[in-house]
Amino acid sequence: MVVRLVRLKFAPEHVAEFLAFYAECEPTIRHQEGCLALSLLRETGDPTAFATWSTWESGRDLQRYRRSEFFRGFWPRVKSLLREPADAVSYDALTGDAIPDFHPQPTHGAQLTPLEVE
Repeated sequence: MVVRLVRLKFAPEHVAEFLAFYAECEPTIRHQEGCLALSLLRETGDPTAFATWSTWESGRDLQRYRRSEFFRGFWPRVKSLLREPADAVSYDALTGDAIPDFHPQPTHGAQLTPLEVE
């Protein structure tokens, strides 16, 4: 099992656009072969910083997703909104709850609202 953590820092003026785009794309990511879990996190104290946390059955599943036609459209758009390069790391799950028995409600187009950016 592989856990992928991708840290993303957006320009303040692009946060709302990212959240809308992510909400639109999340169901497609969740339904990729081998995707077991997916979460979008916002950094406490920085409303422009986010992370995606995904769990995959195998590294092959993650690589298949990263080579997919969908990802080739998704990732360049996300990158265009960033204020600095993303930081992505993959981990082999050794112990713990890499796949918790909780399944957050998918957004399926729900509005994700940005926090106020000072």
